[in-house]
Amino acid sequence: MRKTCLALSFLLMTGCASQQVNTHGIEPSEEPVLPDPADYTDINAELDYFLNDGDVLPEGYTWKVVSGNAEIIDGIIHKTGLSDEYEQITLSADDDTGTQELERLLLDPWSGYIISYFSEKGDEAERMKLAYTFDCKYWFKLHEDQAVLSARTGTKRLRDPALFRKQDGTFGVTATQGYDTDSIYVFDSPDLITFDNERLLKVNASTDETKLSEEQAWAPEIFWDHTIGRYVILWSSVKDGSMFFNTSSDLNAFSIPQKLILTDHPVIDGTVVKDGHQWLICAKDEREPMEEHSQLFFGFSDTSWNDWQMTTGPVTGHQSEGPMIMKDLEGPGWYLYYDDYTRFQFKALYLSDLKDPDIREIEDSELLIPLDAPAHSFALPVTWKEMERIQNAYGT
Repeated sequence: MRKTCLALSFLLMTGCASQQVNTHGIEPSEEPVLPDPADYTDINAELDYFLNDGDVLPEGYTWKVVSGNAEIIDGIIHKTGLSDEYEQITLSADDDTGTQELERLLLDPWSGYIISYFSEKGDEAERMKLAYTFDCKYWFKLHEDQAVLSARTGTKRLRDPALFRKQDGTFGVTATQGYDTDSIYVFDSPDLITFDNERLLKVNASTDETKLSEEQAWAPEIFWDHTIGRYVILWSSVKDGSMFFNTSSDLNAFSIPQKLILTDHPVIDGTVVKDGHQWLICAKDEREPMEEHSQLFFGFSDTSWNDWQMTTGPVTGHQSEGPMIMKDLEGPGWYLYYDDYTRFQFKALYLSDLKDPDIREIEDSELLIPLDAPAHSFALPVTWKEMERIQNAYGT
């Protein structure tokens, strides 16, 4: 994320200069909860919390449905005629080390992605917009490229919006609050059509042991980690030279921040994805001058999101930021989109896997992204029922 608004435009958006705006959110009140590296080979760590009808369960186990409306046929999990749209199930996995019971949420198959983004310029700058895609390459507008969510508290400057799925299957939105603030926006949503419970969380907070700037909390992302029973909140601060994380059980109370260690140089804008035991992070090298750096790179882990064991050199050109990763729903690979921010457009790469990916640059001619000056996107997979409700509400 970068500073693109002049002080004059900031005053025009927030009112007169003398008006006092409270930009500080709820203070952290908990200690962070961290994954146990010793559990990385555990089936509970390998099997995602959100399962889809038709998913193949990991081999090497005898699987049974303990509770919930589901059935397993030839190692594949299926819904039944009695299943809810969001079916809470308990599975047992048995091998020669014993039996584990695993609580999961069973959904319909993914049909596509809802993509959140914002615009840097125009009448609706710094508000959340939405698009959708079925194949990751052809994107389509929702609500005619008009904003669907604006902030009412704090600076009212909603940047870098990121969608996430909550433990119960519903949704949430998090976003950067303006530019130099210590707090991020969080919203709840049952359907990505209505949004409520807007709140600010002060994630950039100092402790007696660690002094932070308490001035920046950029590009937040949130995901549910069932292995620790917590939401993980990732964010960045150039002034503090790193990415950080907080954990939370309910996204109201949350922990003090901890540094996410990737490299020995400043990084921001990281996004994290998982496939089985394999984790990948894509982040931006924030060293100066940007003409020599400002590139994206990868980090890899086969244990968890806070144990990065190896990083790569640059995988994009200069002036790249805002990475977003989508699993190919029609093939084995992954799409990486990022902001080519000097040209106000998205560029894309195709990754063969998350462990040791072959990387192919996708030509602009292969993509269709009919959006006006989009910036910093995030994609969330959705089912057909969810997609249909969203399309009917916003129009396509």
